[in-house]
Amino acid sequence: MPMPNLSQLLTTKSSLEYKRVFELCRDIALELDDVIGVYVVGGVVRDLILNREPGDIDLSVVGDAKAFSKILAKRIDASAPVESQFLTFKITPTNIASISAIDIVNARSETYAGPAALPEITPGTIDDDLKRRDLTINSMAISLNHSDWGTLVDPMNGFADTMRKRIKVHHDESYVVDPTRIFRTVRYAVRLGYSIDSRTIELISHSLDNIDRLSGARIRHEFELILTEPRRVEIFRQAEKFGLLAAISPGLRLSAKALQVLESQSEDGSISTNMADLLAITTFGLNEDEARQIIQRFDGPGNWGESITGNVELSKLVLVLDKSDVKPSEINEILRPIPLASIRAYIAGGPPLPRRDRMVDYINRIRFIEPELSGADLIDDGIPEGPVIGQLIKIVRRAKLDGQVSTKQEELELAKSRLPGFLID
Repeated sequence: MPMPNLSQLLTTKSSLEYKRVFELCRDIALELDDVIGVYVVGGVVRDLILNREPGDIDLSVVGDAKAFSKILAKRIDASAPVESQFLTFKITPTNIASISAIDIVNARSETYAGPAALPEITPGTIDDDLKRRDLTINSMAISLNHSDWGTLVDPMNGFADTMRKRIKVHHDESYVVDPTRIFRTVRYAVRLGYSIDSRTIELISHSLDNIDRLSGARIRHEFELILTEPRRVEIFRQAEKFGLLAAISPGLRLSAKALQVLESQSEDGSISTNMADLLAITTFGLNEDEARQIIQRFDGPGNWGESITGNVELSKLVLVLDKSDVKPSEINEILRPIPLASIRAYIAGGPPLPRRDRMVDYINRIRFIEPELSGADLIDDGIPEGPVIGQLIKIVRRAKLDGQVSTKQEELELAKSRLPGFLID
C-alpha cells in the first residue's frame, strides 16, 4: 500500500523556522553524493500529524551523516556538530529561537549482545532505523528528499496508532533488550493522554526484572526525565501502578505528601526546574535506609543525592526547632549544614509547626546575616593571625544573629573581650 504524502505538514503546517531547516536538508541531500536520503523522524513527525507544537528536530541520514551535519550547521550559522560515540551529531542553533537542538543520526540497525546491553550499530536503511526504535508512534519518518518530498515512511504502522491514541511497543522482546523503553512508554502515555495497548501492558509486567540490569546512570537519566515532565505526578502514579518504582529500588516510594506538593506546584505554576529541589520533594518522608538504597541504586555523581540525604538529616533535627526558646544562632547552626533544597522541601511538605516558620526565617533572613567585622579588621587592631581569628568571627556572628550587637564597634569590642588576656595589647 502506498504511503500518504504529508508535504503539506512540512510546508504549511510548520513554522517558517522549521520549514527553512527542512528545505535546507533537501538541498544538502541533493548536493552530497554520499547522502542517499534524509528524513525527519520521531517526535517531530508525530507532533506535526497531531498539530502540536514540535520540539527539537531529529533527522536520520542514509549515508554520510557526518558530512551532512557539518554542512547543515554551517548553513544555519551554528557551531560545528558535536559527535557522540554512537554516530550521532548534535547541532545547537544560536539564531533559531524555536529550535534548541537538531539531532542527526546515521540510519542504522541495532543488535544487542544481551538484555539491557548497549546496542551494536551497523549502517542501514530508513526502514531499519525506524524498526530499531521503541514505540510505533515514535517510529515514523517524513522524507525530506527532493524525489519524494513529504512521503511518510511508516513500517511499524505508527500513523494508525497515533490516530487511535494508542501506545504500542514494537515486539515482544523490546523491553528485554532495552528496559528503559518501559519508562518511555509510561511517559508518552501520560504526556499525550494515550492508552497503552493491552499486550504492551502485559510485556511491561513480564519485563520489570530486567530493570535490575540497567546501570545507575541509565536509571538516573530516565528518572530525571520524569521529573522534568509537566505531568510528572500522573507519570509517577502510573509508574507505581505498574510496579516500576519498586523495580528501580525497594526504597523508592513517593509519599502522598510528596505527590501533593508536586501536584500543587503544577497547578499554581511554581514548578521547580532545579534537580536538587525535585529530588528533595520526591524523596520527602523516606527513612535513612530507603534514602541509602536509592542513592546507591542511582549511583550519581558526588553531590547528586545531597538533598535526599539532607531530608533524612533534617528529620533528625527538627524537634529542636520547635522549642520556644531556640535562638536564631542555634537555628543557623542546625540548618547551615543541611542542603537548601531539603529545607525548602520540608517547608513545602512538613507539618505547620513552629519548626516550619523557623526554616522560612532561615531561608529568607538568618542565613544572610553576617557581621560587619572582618578578619582583616581584627588583624589591623593588633590581634595575631591564626585560628583565633575565625573563632572570634563565629562568636561575633552568633551575637549578631541573636541581637546582642548591632554596630561594627560593638562587634569589635565583643571580639576583644573574648580574647585570652595575654593577647590583649
